[in-house]
Amino acid sequence: MKRGMFGMSIVMVILILSGCGAVDKIIGSSPPQPSIQANGKTIAVYQSSYCWGNTCADYADPEMLLKDKEADQVTAQAAITFKFKGKQPTETSLSTFRDGIPSEVKITDQAFEAPKEEGTYYYGLSATWLKDKEQRISEGSSSYVFALKVKGTK
Repeated sequence: MKRGMFGMSIVMVILILSGCGAVDKIIGSSPPQPSIQANGKTIAVYQSSYCWGNTCADYADPEMLLKDKEADQVTAQAAITFKFKGKQPTETSLSTFRDGIPSEVKITDQAFEAPKEEGTYYYGLSATWLKDKEQRISEGSSSYVFALKVKGTK
């Protein structure tokens, strides 16, 4: 009887561990980093707050996270695109921050336009991977930050 229970326990552990591995293969063990491009150049992007697997991390706001980072230069109204490797997020949103106050930025087909006005802009990109849209069951969510220095005209 003890052997049967021990064997059954081993089988259960293997099934649980293999199930966890299957989830990791679908969405990965850490949030995917987006690739952001403008004017043919790659924009530096940094990890921000996320909930992924059994781990959640909370970071400071974009302006604070980026204060010691150099902003990537782009032309006014430049087309900026982003994409993720592997499974694409179900939902994305983008905000620009000024003095800690966010303003929503319109995204169309994983792209947006740089501002018309010269200056330094701090962005927060949020992405969510949902298993079930209707019931809002999440596989994970993550935020990323980057800074753009807008110069001149297009």
